Amino acid sequence: MKSLRRRFVANGVLWRQGVQWAVLNMPVWTEPIMAAFWSLLFLVVWGPGRGGVMQNLAAIKPQSTTAGNFFRAWRVFYNFAWTFADTVRFRELRVIPDWQFRGIEHYEHLSTRDGGAIILTAHMGSYDLGAHLFSEKSGRAMVMIRAPEVDPETDQFEKQQHHRASASLSINFNTDPGGLALDLLHAVQEGRLVAIQGDRVTPGIASIDTTLFGRPARIPAGPFALAMAARVPIFPLFIIRAGRRRYELKACPPIVVERSSRNRDADIQLAVATWVAQLEEVIQDHWHQWFAFEPFEKSEQAA
Repeated sequence: MKSLRRRFVANGVLWRQGVQWAVLNMPVWTEPIMAAFWSLLFLVVWGPGRGGVMQNLAAIKPQSTTAGNFFRAWRVFYNFAWTFADTVRFRELRVIPDWQFRGIEHYEHLSTRDGGAIILTAHMGSYDLGAHLFSEKSGRAMVMIRAPEVDPETDQFEKQQHHRASASLSINFNTDPGGLALDLLHAVQEGRLVAIQGDRVTPGIASIDTTLFGRPARIPAGPFALAMAARVPIFPLFIIRAGRRRYELKACPPIVVERSSRNRDADIQLAVATWVAQLEEVIQDHWHQWFAFEPFEKSEQAA
């Protein structure tokens, strides 16, 4: 009975299987109805997720009201429902959304440059879909890093789905930070791209203290340490949903993590400050696209 109940919680496997079934069996015209219904249902019944989004919105929009942030939170849930469905539709039916670009010169620099690099992104748009499409279109070998799912059944389900990735894309789950760091260093040195989400810290991951929207926060230390060790640039990329099966890829100028003094941490902090400034700007403009369902301030206390 306990195992059955676990399937129905927010991070349970049942909802992912349900979206997969709906994509394969439901008429396309039902998509907007389903997205609106399920996002509203999760907003109402998933208290921790709703509370996390609303707390983050209070930091992003300090003059906002609780009532206003409740309805803003629904927009976050609604966009997440769409991007999740788009990811499943790509996996199952190879339906490719339309794409537009901002910062195309930085994107082309990343696509055509020799040698490895690090792609740093956030929990926005569809991380999986963006990585698959970038790898296929550019022909560059890429390693995508994902945090494991908390629920064992969900984790197994997701790993089965990711086995269907393209030949040029490999997906690693961050279950052994020490061993993974060496694997990623070798991958970058061999000329591959490494894609990492840099806006949230998961348990057991080394972190860096910073501030986000004036409040204390932590971000992963790994991408910056890896860039310094491998002497490769970090390319910030953000995937933003622009409409029904339409996305925008925003590419920012590369960040160089150089060892310019005896203080390694201070050198890394310079790169971190650049990343945080870019992250804040994008989230400020697209707060309804930031799928952070836990308060970012909590990471400082939990680490």
